[in-house]
Amino acid sequence: MIRNLWFDMGGVVFRQDSEEAFARFRAAGIDPERYMGAYGQKEFFLDLESGRIDREEFCRRMARAAGREEVELDQARHCWLGFVRDVPTERLRHLLELRREYRLCLLSNTNPFAMEFARSDRFSTDGRPITDYFDRLFCSYEMGICKPDPEFFRRVLAAEGVRAEETVFVDDSLKNVRAAEEVGIRGLHVETNAEWWGPLTELLQESEL
Repeated sequence: MIRNLWFDMGGVVFRQDSEEAFARFRAAGIDPERYMGAYGQKEFFLDLESGRIDREEFCRRMARAAGREEVELDQARHCWLGFVRDVPTERLRHLLELRREYRLCLLSNTNPFAMEFARSDRFSTDGRPITDYFDRLFCSYEMGICKPDPEFFRRVLAAEGVRAEETVFVDDSLKNVRAAEEVGIRGLHVETNAEWWGPLTELLQESEL
């Protein structure tokens, strides 16, 4: 029986706009293709996402990479939040519905800039932070590890004290889904920004047969 539902954030909870984010980084003097791609973050971008550096150090390294004297926190935040196209109200409603029956966790490769927004009342149109929709958040920069490392999922299983076979993980990255399946979790891969309610409902119904 499925008892636990785990969700990725970008491209799953909120609709993602990589083109806008890349444009903002380019305007700041950064070549985004050098640091971000289909296989994850690189260099100091990865250091931020994995918790090896903080926001201030990221700004210092961003300034050096851009050949600038300084990059302020607000400037870096503006670049990162370019990834957030919108947060569909319907998806948030579905999460609240699911939370009545399942334990919901967020598992995200993310950073302090993104989570400052997500944990604020600016996250949803009704002024509710992301913590109102999940029982617990697992963020890469706080855990010191990123998906698709299978250890990421093992740590969440241990922290939650739950069984892999009672858990479904929803992500728009196939490599992350496969890593979850490697440790026995049932994966559901969805295309970036695609609606997941129908496929997830079908999977949950099948699991009850």
